Parts: sequence; C-alpha cells; structure tokens
Amino acid sequence: MGPEVRIMAINGSPKPKNNTSILLEEAIRGALDVGGVEVERFGFAGKKISPCLGGCSAYCRQHGICAREDDFDEFASMWLRADGIIFGTPIYHMGPPSQVKAALDRLGEIFFASSGGRYPRFCKVGGAIVQGGVRYGGQEVVIQQIIDHFLLMNCLPVTGDMPESYLGVGGFAPNTEYLREDRVARETAYSLGRRVAEMAKIVKAGVQALSAELPAEYFYSRRLPDRNKGTPGSSRGGHERAERGSEGDR
Repeated sequence: MGPEVRIMAINGSPKPKNNTSILLEEAIRGALDVGGVEVERFGFAGKKISPCLGGCSAYCRQHGICAREDDFDEFASMWLRADGIIFGTPIYHMGPPSQVKAALDRLGEIFFASSGGRYPRFCKVGGAIVQGGVRYGGQEVVIQQIIDHFLLMNCLPVTGDMPESYLGVGGFAPNTEYLREDRVARETAYSLGRRVAEMAKIVKAGVQALSAELPAEYFYSRRLPDRNKGTPGSSRGGHERAERGSEGDR
C-alpha cells in the first residue's frame, strides 16, 4: 500500500452553500479510494483572512509566521503538514475569490522570508478544480493560477485522466443541479483526486528511500511555529529542518 499520506482538500468558496463542494467531494472520494489516505478539509466560508501587508517581512523572517493574527494560521498549518493538496475554487472576476488570493500571498511571503529567499523543496502533489456559472468563463485561466502557485512553492501539479483533463477540472455550473448531473466533470474530479493521492504516495516513498542522498531542502518541519509560545526563529527562519527520514508530525 505504500506510505500513508495526508491530503488537504481546499474549498475556496466564501459561501457556506456552494457548487465547488460538489466536485471537491468527488475528488476526495477518489483520493480515499486509493487507501492509506487521510483527508483534512479547509473551507474559506466564514473564515477571516486579511490581505498581505507586504511590509512586515522582518517579522516573517524572524518568527516563521505571519504578523497578522486571523484564520490564516489554520490554513498555513494544514498546508504545511499535507503531502498532497486538492484545491477547489469558484471563479470571481477571472480569478479565485480575494480571500484565496490573500491566503496564497501570505503563504508565499512567510515561507520565502523565513527560508532566506529559498523555498524548501515542499514537493506536495497538487491538483486544481475550478467551476463557474459561464461555460467559457475563465476556468482554465484560474486553473493555471493554482498551478502557478504549486510551481512557485516547489510543488508538483497533476491533472485528472486524459483526454477530459488537460490542466485540471473545469466545471460549468449555471445552477447546482446542472453540475450535479455533469457526469464527465464528476468523473474527472474523481480521477484528479485519485492521481493526487497516488502521486503523493510515490513522492513520499521516493523521498524516504533516497533520504541519505537528497539535500536538506527536502526535509523541512511540517509544523508552523507556535504563536502563543513566542518561539524564536532558527538561523534560517522559523521553520527548522526535520531530520532526514523523519515525517514531521506524522
């Protein structure tokens, strides 16, 4: 069965009742069917995530966490400990909702600053699911933005099965029932979730097998520094390296 992996399922919709969850749940089902998979869900609905200020990198560098205290800490902690990420979001003005963009901006800033400008080789396997109310309403544009996030963070994007999925999953949802009845979209979401879990297992097994040969950038702490304890940062920032072959908090 290979190593157990943790998959983070992100629902980027700010609405409690949303169409994104339809395809996201199909992807989660695909991931769980692989076996040896734990899923953690994070939904943006009801969360307070302020935008990045961009002028407090010294705090990020010293502490390894963001200076702003809100629900971003929960998002970043879950992202950090995940082996794979299924990222679902609606389209808002040819992009993800502003709360999602704020979280990604802050995530990049804290890890870039605390690692001295060199991201660890996170190697998290990620897949993108995007849906909107117009058939050609920017689904692939937003999928590409999520893929760019994965690439920037030294992660590994995958798609669902071809030929339905070139970049990820693009859903058309003029209404909820239409999306529920879209067999191709649901099957593609399922295959994407399965591939994220399968590849996460392959990557994790490979890193474990080659632990004596790989550079230190592959072995990072999967715990966000504890804000309440006031933990000072290490010489490379707040995210100290994990020992080779360790699995962080697993």
